[in-house]
Amino acid sequence: MLEVEQLNPSTWQEFLEAPAALLVLGKADCQPCKAWIKALTSQPGDVLNGSQVRVGTLLLDAPGFGQFKMTHPWVALVDVLPFNALYRNGERGAEWAGASIERLLNELNGRA
Repeated sequence: MLEVEQLNPSTWQEFLEAPAALLVLGKADCQPCKAWIKALTSQPGDVLNGSQVRVGTLLLDAPGFGQFKMTHPWVALVDVLPFNALYRNGERGAEWAGASIERLLNELNGRA
């Protein structure tokens, strides 16, 4: 099964600096967000084609993420959840709203 990390105020920065990381933004009461996380965690561990991509979720309405929001002002423009941002070595690259394993794989393989 694919592991999804629940990020907190002390783990998000190190997470984003990983060689490859998928950040899933959501909110506690967002049903599509919960469904996307469930879909991710139900995937086999090798679904990402062996790439060493860490997957983590951050709840925007959880307390303590003020520094995250100040460091990443683009988050204020996110209006559709779940929202995905693919990071490579701390740099945000691909980003998209919604939930699709196919889209995720396309982004990882540079085909989107």
